Amino acid sequence: MPRDKHATPNHGDDLANLETSPSVIAKWRRLTPDARNVLARMTGREPLATNLRKARENHGLSQDAVAKKLRLSRSLIAQIELANRPVTADELAKFADLYGTPPVELTGTGVGADDPVTATLLNLAPALLKEFDIQSRIHGVLGALMGTSELERLLERPTRTGPPTYPLPSPRMLVDAIRQGEEIAEHERQRLGLRDAPLPELPDLCAAQGVPVFALKLPDELSGLFIAHASVGLAIVVNVTHDVIRQRLAIAHGYAHAVCEPMGTIRVCTSANAKELIERRAAACAAAFLLPAPGVAEAVRRLGKGQPSRQEYWAFDAPTEQSVRAEERSTPGSQTMTYVDVMWIARRFGATYKLTVSRLLALGLISEPDSKPLLRPKSVELARECLTILGPASARDSPSASSTVVALSDLRAEQFYMAIEAYRRGLMTKADLATEAVSLSLQLPGLSGSRLLELAEAAR
Repeated sequence: MPRDKHATPNHGDDLANLETSPSVIAKWRRLTPDARNVLARMTGREPLATNLRKARENHGLSQDAVAKKLRLSRSLIAQIELANRPVTADELAKFADLYGTPPVELTGTGVGADDPVTATLLNLAPALLKEFDIQSRIHGVLGALMGTSELERLLERPTRTGPPTYPLPSPRMLVDAIRQGEEIAEHERQRLGLRDAPLPELPDLCAAQGVPVFALKLPDELSGLFIAHASVGLAIVVNVTHDVIRQRLAIAHGYAHAVCEPMGTIRVCTSANAKELIERRAAACAAAFLLPAPGVAEAVRRLGKGQPSRQEYWAFDAPTEQSVRAEERSTPGSQTMTYVDVMWIARRFGATYKLTVSRLLALGLISEPDSKPLLRPKSVELARECLTILGPASARDSPSASSTVVALSDLRAEQFYMAIEAYRRGLMTKADLATEAVSLSLQLPGLSGSRLLELAEAAR
């Protein structure tokens, strides 16, 4: 019996007309040459592949020569130029540097000539080019800024000037960058009347200084953007996919750029450029802004830590006209800084755990050997769990008429910390800790008696 004759399906057309998952795309790539061509057009690889090949030929380079310069294989270069392989953001940046061509031009991304801010951002961060609809998201930020400026003009309000910009020379060494950043943070705290207390809500603080804050979905390696352009003013953009504490650090980092960089500056904060001295300066400023030296030292002192194991006192004995020495020794183990101590300070100031360890080290409140156990993955994980159990320091229970007693102060967190510290120092037995756990579990639903014991044992 003859087989029915059907028209041969055009797999390429089917692929172009369907919403495809990565697994489906992979299947089509294996099965048909047409699918590879359509996929290249769908993902934007085709114009990039063509532009990379033309740029190489314009520079008179062979694929072998490019491969050697970029330390990639020749076959990989060939696959990229055939649009058979995607280009990572790092690779795109290398191609752009080698050919002296902005990433935006290599990808063929259309950016209007009257949109220098978007063009600059895309060139500074090639990873943004991989984000779907990133231009419309950036335009959402820029549009909001321009709309606000226009309304201010209509109402004849004073032009927003932003915070003061400190006239600083470009840092030549890492020590210059750190010193400048810390000095600026101290000046800003004094100017804003913040003294040594934890910072209030950073978006509100920045907005009051003429630097509005936005959150966008950005590639994970990007923590934020800073924009200072005459057409839109100043703005900080943070990564909405990062947690609140990381966003807080990114806002402080962006604010550091706002007080250090002149108008016309556009910065992209990524893991790739973190070692640049300008970024190091902003990082030092952000750390000192979030964790002021006197405030952190006082927090350590209030925990009963940070004192020498042996303290000497001297007095003058008038009858003998000689100096008399007295000595006081701290209780063994009482001065040891544990992950719980660092967690407590990080929570108080709204900083990340690792940043707090770094700041304690910079201020001489712990030594480098002390910092190593604090930075072990297990310690970081336990600190994160404690922070999850306690919640942010700014959170408070709302009293109701039916409540008998509501602690508006952060007493439950105090009780949690002191119970673990007392057990660590042998001042409380397991039975005592279990009793404390019963009380704490009523206030901290995520905490069980067995888990409190495990957290306390880990601090020993």
